[in-house]
Amino acid sequence: MSQLDFRHHFLIAMPAMADSHFAKTLVYICEHNEQGALGIIVNRPTNLTLGELFDQTKIPVSEFKLSGMPVYFGGPVQTDRGFVLHKPVGQWQSTLSINDNLGLTTSRDILLAVGAGLEPKNLLLTLGYSGWAQGN
Repeated sequence: MSQLDFRHHFLIAMPAMADSHFAKTLVYICEHNEQGALGIIVNRPTNLTLGELFDQTKIPVSEFKLSGMPVYFGGPVQTDRGFVLHKPVGQWQSTLSINDNLGLTTSRDILLAVGAGLEPKNLLLTLGYSGWAQGN
């Protein structure tokens, strides 16, 4: 039997999900292989905006259209870490290529580019992530 690959798919929390971290969430699966799975929650905006995050991290912003964009709660693991789900994939210091068009980046260079008004223009920024579930 072949291994199922849920990469580039969504997990939807069942209505009866009691865990407060995952209740009513939509998790995008970024990686799924024999070692496990990595996903981020994509439907929980926080009160923090991209402009406020850039201000806190001292990243200059010339692209003011994105300043009001919400930063999302990506999950309960590593909540002090930012993850950028974006397209196109690009060439960043630390990117997981999900497919030919979509990447997940954790390095600061992508934030500097976004602040400067460069690519990527299509992005979702999360704090924390849903974690790496170990495979069998």
